[in-house]
Amino acid sequence: MVDHVAPPPGFAAPDALVAPVSMRQPVAWGELDALGHVNHTIYLRWFENVRFAWFERVGVAALMHESRAEGGAGVGPILARVSCDYRAPVAFPDHIWVSAACVALGGSSMRLRSRVWSEARAELVAEGEVVIVMVDYDAGGRSLAVPETIRAAIRALDGDGLVERGQADT
Repeated sequence: MVDHVAPPPGFAAPDALVAPVSMRQPVAWGELDALGHVNHTIYLRWFENVRFAWFERVGVAALMHESRAEGGAGVGPILARVSCDYRAPVAFPDHIWVSAACVALGGSSMRLRSRVWSEARAELVAEGEVVIVMVDYDAGGRSLAVPETIRAAIRALDGDGLVERGQADT
């Protein structure tokens, strides 16, 4: 049975082709710490889950798979920086919404903003950002330019509010 729950303000339906890329998922009992709330490290996992959905949407995942199919380690993203501002604790049971949108696009980097919403609390419980750098793993992890096909997909998806290189430090 599919759960059809309307997304909270600022989030999109998981199957929507608009920004931000969003996911809804249950809070798992095993994500709680001894104090009875979700452990802080889990928020970073939630960011990672939606980040990979974003990678799939803009073509980064396909690039990773294609480059590895040619042999070697290939090209792909590496996490250069992560930050998270925790606004409120999340407990069990609950469902959370997590989103990702690109807010800055550099020559070889992307800055994604993520947000987490708790259905039980009916509020935003965390916000964060990650910086992703495209690298050539076969060349010792040297950074490389974000391919134009991926840049175009990012512009199409996250264009509103997207800052490109030369306008912001990414």
